[in-house]
Amino acid sequence: MSLASIRRAATLFAAVATLVSVDASQVTAQAAPNWVGTWKGSWSSDGPSGTGTLTIAKEGETWKVTNLLEGDQVPPPTGDPRDWKTEGSTFSFAQTYGEFEVMFKGTIEGDVIKGTLEAYQGGSMVGSGSFELKKQ
Repeated sequence: MSLASIRRAATLFAAVATLVSVDASQVTAQAAPNWVGTWKGSWSSDGPSGTGTLTIAKEGETWKVTNLLEGDQVPPPTGDPRDWKTEGSTFSFAQTYGEFEVMFKGTIEGDVIKGTLEAYQGGSMVGSGSFELKKQ
């Protein structure tokens, strides 16, 4: 084997190794987030504020989500969370609190979920806020 052949083989090996390491890092970056667990933290709005607990479970392809916002002037939920959707690291769902329809949207970053909420009454937005929950 000549020196030129060895150099070509070494160059080809280095190029393949670089491609393999790039592909592996892209797969890691695209791994689905782990939504399952109990998340607790705080929320605030242009009205009331308080603490929140979001519990997410998955059985097969079915999501089971419970959500509880607590604070002064917060009516208890009158229905379970509904329309749970995830896409990559983002999520959304809706829930009724008293006479308010509350829409939640956010993202997951490791062990933290951050997002916004919008409260509607009679089809009109009457309040908005944000939340940050940490996985327990």
